[in-house]
Amino acid sequence: MGFEDEAAVDLRDRSGTTWGQCGIRPNVYVTGQRGRVNILSVVTAKGDLHYYVTEKSINSEEYIQFLEKLIDERDRAIFLIIDQASFHCSKQVRKFIWRHRDEIRLYYLPTYSPELNPDEHVWEEIKDKQLGRKPIKNKSDLKQRTNTALKSLKDHAERVISFFHLPETQYAAQ
Repeated sequence: MGFEDEAAVDLRDRSGTTWGQCGIRPNVYVTGQRGRVNILSVVTAKGDLHYYVTEKSINSEEYIQFLEKLIDERDRAIFLIIDQASFHCSKQVRKFIWRHRDEIRLYYLPTYSPELNPDEHVWEEIKDKQLGRKPIKNKSDLKQRTNTALKSLKDHAERVISFFHLPETQYAAQ
């Protein structure tokens, strides 16, 4: 069983904290360029992280590609808990799920309840704690650093497991 979510990382996003010399305001330099990458990911209470990074907009076709990738990586059925984003509920996705009903099942979180999804904490980790603290030069640098940050998180299962032990998500660790 896994929890799925999606997010975008933008060249213009700057979050997180930094250190500076006392009394001197630190500056964070940005390029002024535009660009973003979109990410789909799944986390499990066992610490697994599966992800898909694309420059394309997330829509039904991209979501189905991600689901196909998940199915190919697994040797048994996948149960995904997801939010109610419009592409999750599209006819294309429903048809795909029906054709692959022995391999994958989708279950929906209540609307407007991102706090119930442990996968939301992936974005905090990636955007605030990793990407937000370093200058990013261009779109290819953004994509490379996003993949590096996700791989680093994937390699630290204990960090992913911790997303399931927060007060609002501990129900999912059972």
